[in-house]
Amino acid sequence: MKKFKGAIGLLALTLFLAACGGEEASTRTFEMENNGIVTTMVYTTEGDKVTKQSTENLIQYDLAGIESKEQAQELFDPLIGEFQGIEGITHQMEYEEDQAVETMEIDYETVDFDEIENLPGMSFSDDPKDNGVSMEKSLEILESQGFKEVE
Repeated sequence: MKKFKGAIGLLALTLFLAACGGEEASTRTFEMENNGIVTTMVYTTEGDKVTKQSTENLIQYDLAGIESKEQAQELFDPLIGEFQGIEGITHQMEYEEDQAVETMEIDYETVDFDEIENLPGMSFSDDPKDNGVSMEKSLEILESQGFKEVE
């Protein structure tokens, strides 16, 4: 069960926050495979400021120790429910026969940080309302967790 909560935590990886500038938007993509879960994270940035974070988890049931589509639903549905109905977050889980596909997008320009601060995987070192999400700080955390940047 800890693996599955970790997967949800990875999906919601918000990391540390710092001051940001006002440059042109660009994207950076990171990937990691761990215990049958392939995670792809795409950060949209303006300078050091992360404006949007999109995450996709491909969870292979057999590699993640899940016996069936139904067992995956039992495990993930309660966790997924915590992210529903929050402005600035789009979160979906599709259950296929041999894998689940989880997608989430966080729009840091519209999300209410007070509303998300206690969700699984959300962690802030500074006040996000004042400083925003730092790509530089996020990169440090991503690399320490085993993510690799892809072109």
